[in-house]
Amino acid sequence: MHRMQKNINTRDVGNVLQTTIVVFSADQILKHFIFAKIELMNGSWLQGLIRFTDHKNFGISFNLPVPFFIIFIVTIAALAWSVYQLKNQKLQKHAWNPFLLGLFIGGILGNLADRVTLGYVRDWLLLWGRSAVNLADGAILIGLIGYLWDKEES
Repeated sequence: MHRMQKNINTRDVGNVLQTTIVVFSADQILKHFIFAKIELMNGSWLQGLIRFTDHKNFGISFNLPVPFFIIFIVTIAALAWSVYQLKNQKLQKHAWNPFLLGLFIGGILGNLADRVTLGYVRDWLLLWGRSAVNLADGAILIGLIGYLWDKEES
């Protein structure tokens, strides 16, 4: 006798994929646009607390020096975890769960594309003169924290 597989909600899968594609595309387009316009690097907001930068992040978060193969393994593990969540969780419980998971995956893929094609991640926004980030970083952070927080509450 074989076990019945859990049904994956195709609407959830579609929402995750749509969000992933939008985040990945927006990240890549924004990076291309910003790095093609060098004059943007002079812009700043909030009296210089936030400004554009051209930063090459060869490490992991906060530019911590980590060998590429470890970053790659962590990235693959994060993507595998995401697929597991999609396959084995009831994402429909809250309508924003597929969106949050898609943010996370799209951000991971955006930074992975940089690492594979350039050997580093392109960060373009400098916060408080210390932390250089990009759209993908924000998507990863918001997606993961939101998804885990919601999961904790259920």
